[in-house]
Amino acid sequence: MSGTAAFSEAVETFLLTSVMGDARAGVRMALGMLDAGTPKDDVIVNLLGAAQREVGERWLRNEWTVADEHLVSGVTQKALDAVANSVDPPTEGGLVVVACAEGDWHSLPAQMFAETLRWEGFAVAFLGASTPVDHVAALMTRRRPDALAVSCNLPLFFSGVTRLVDAAHLEGVPVIAGGRALGAGAARASRLGADAWAKDVDDAATVLRSWQHEKPHVPAEPTRLDPAALQLDARAGEIAAVAFESLCAAYPPMASYSDRQLARTREDLAFIAQFLAAARLVDDDSVLTDMVDWLKGLLAVRGVPAAAVTTGLRVLAPIVGETDPAAGELARQAC
Repeated sequence: MSGTAAFSEAVETFLLTSVMGDARAGVRMALGMLDAGTPKDDVIVNLLGAAQREVGERWLRNEWTVADEHLVSGVTQKALDAVANSVDPPTEGGLVVVACAEGDWHSLPAQMFAETLRWEGFAVAFLGASTPVDHVAALMTRRRPDALAVSCNLPLFFSGVTRLVDAAHLEGVPVIAGGRALGAGAARASRLGADAWAKDVDDAATVLRSWQHEKPHVPAEPTRLDPAALQLDARAGEIAAVAFESLCAAYPPMASYSDRQLARTREDLAFIAQFLAAARLVDDDSVLTDMVDWLKGLLAVRGVPAAAVTTGLRVLAPIVGETDPAAGELARQAC
């Protein structure tokens, strides 16, 4: 199989069977592509990875439910396991521990990365979703890996990236970081203390091979993150509760909201506060502005106007500013 159109057709077929809960069909399809000569990394990235991205898009457009998303993800997981177990990869490189940022439960992208990296010749210890930092540190003490690779899919878990980085550095282990939340360049990963950033497996493999020849200097001191931003992240729920009362007065349509809608509104306020903190942690306003655009799009197809988000930001700004003045100003600018 080759070409974008062919993969698009395969992704659609995979989705249609997977959303019906037909795991056997999904596994057979992935293994059939391997048998037909499709490279393993293409099956992982262009079939399974593309299917997961499309699931997210259909949920965002309110075409599929969370239940649909979970059904497909379950099939993708089974297919990924089958693909991983179907081929014996070479093992010429050193040991790389692959972990999700502490708090990040989106493990499928990290597992796809780990399996593709294994096919690049590295020995890989994949730790799954949100492994506690002290347990990762204990494993590194015991196994002495050549590197730690950290995956982060949501900016909410930036501080979890740094906790893993600091734990690795205490063991003298360099860290490479990547994932959707870390953007399209090295700046965010560097701010969080990582020694390198990779946009994909090819990038990561190149960096990791270079480290085998010349190990990078690993700082002994912990990464310094802005304390006000960290405090904002810790207080996001409390701040959202205060902002919620103000939002009820400032946005009259909330008077007709159901209990479920009100609960979701509280959650959204907390998420916005956390994204404000995340933007401050990496000194990148686009962390917030991209999230605000995404939230407006999400709510629009569910009948909630953009004014609701704008009013929420306006209400949050002075409350957030009491903890982190720079974040308060960022919220005002995003209104």
